[in-house]
Amino acid sequence: MAEFQVPKNDPSLSLEEVWPPFGLRIESPRLVLRQVRETDFAGFLAAASSGIRNTEKCPFLTPWDDNPPEAMARNSLPYIWSQRAKIGPDHWYLMLGVFLKNDDRSEGLLIGVQDVNARNYRVMRTVNSGSWMRRDHQGQGLGKEMRAAMLLWAFDHFNAEYAQSGANSWNKPSQGVSASLGYQTVGRARRVGAYGDEAEEGLYFLLSADEFNRPDWDIEVTGNELLRDFMLLTNRHLHSS
Repeated sequence: MAEFQVPKNDPSLSLEEVWPPFGLRIESPRLVLRQVRETDFAGFLAAASSGIRNTEKCPFLTPWDDNPPEAMARNSLPYIWSQRAKIGPDHWYLMLGVFLKNDDRSEGLLIGVQDVNARNYRVMRTVNSGSWMRRDHQGQGLGKEMRAAMLLWAFDHFNAEYAQSGANSWNKPSQGVSASLGYQTVGRARRVGAYGDEAEEGLYFLLSADEFNRPDWDIEVTGNELLRDFMLLTNRHLHSS
């Protein structure tokens, strides 16, 4: 079991050794998922500004993807930085960049983001997620693959018991991914649309680990044990945290 320990006065340590969230790496057959870093920001902006929507309406809570790249740089990147502070045993947030995997298993083009987060995790054991992808890479099953990879990590490597998600009632592609993975519709609610000028219906989905429609492939995960210890989720910390 890897333990998070930082020796004194050692400037040779890697970034992953002092901030283990950067060390988590999830590989599926075609993709690599890992935390977005500063060196990825140009790729992040390129993907976000390339065109995302495949629906007439905005699928997000706010129309952030309408902004020009300059506004995205000013607004989106500070948001990424702010979310990194949410790391702990109960409340956490991981913004995982989704990269096409090269033949040598290195990361290629950043094509989107698969985030995963939780509140009251040690009690609820439930993860929430959201995602987006460049439109020119949609329609190839990659959206389902990146969500499935995240779920395999959460259920098999991070002790999650449930996963939650949501989508607008008109967003059939997003609903289709959820249904194909085994999510069940558990609720609906009225909410204000992204532009604040109309009401929309949101659907809410729940998936248990037992009902997960697992893919016929598995993931390879590195950096998980150190991340668990860093977030105080290992047994040696449970009674003292």
